[in-house]
Amino acid sequence: MKKKYIYILAFLVIAFLAYNSVYFKKLSDVKKAQKESFDFKAYADSIYYKGILKSKKTIPLTSLIASVKKDQKEAFKSYGNRLGIGNSAYFMIKSTGKIIDIKDGIYTVADEKNGVVFIDTKYIFGNDLRDASGLVKLTDFKTNAQFNKVSESLNEIVRNEVIPKEIKTVKLGDSISFSGAVKLSKKQTLFTDLLIIPSQIKLQ
Repeated sequence: MKKKYIYILAFLVIAFLAYNSVYFKKLSDVKKAQKESFDFKAYADSIYYKGILKSKKTIPLTSLIASVKKDQKEAFKSYGNRLGIGNSAYFMIKSTGKIIDIKDGIYTVADEKNGVVFIDTKYIFGNDLRDASGLVKLTDFKTNAQFNKVSESLNEIVRNEVIPKEIKTVKLGDSISFSGAVKLSKKQTLFTDLLIIPSQIKLQ
């Protein structure tokens, strides 16, 4: 009878130790941890410095406008990028001009060949740079949230690190060279008042 109690006690001790040495995580917690481990900052950094700044898709704004006027379909196919169906596409462009106004982070630039264009140096949001680059696909990520996180990280690099340094010495009346993303519509017949999300601004 005494042995019986010893066996029961031993069983309870083993069960207690086993219960406290093994635990399981929820699958949703594991997936969340894996998702959060992706370094969006490093990825966006690579997209910007190794992709956008060296992109062969960046076309002079003058050439893009001429190409669109000549053969819109071919121009959109060759230089534009869009994620789905629609009349609009994003393009990476570059040009030069003189700053004729600065207001709330918006630089009004008298482009040497294309009239007045606007460069937003303050409110750099949205997907313009990501989509114009053509370097990131929706299928590269499992969720739209992850895909949009790339835009957020890319915009942060340009808005907080790149542009502030580049415009620190730029002032009204200066001539600059610039590059960035611009959105064009197939219904567009005029190319005035273009708003450019910059990827780079250089004092000439």
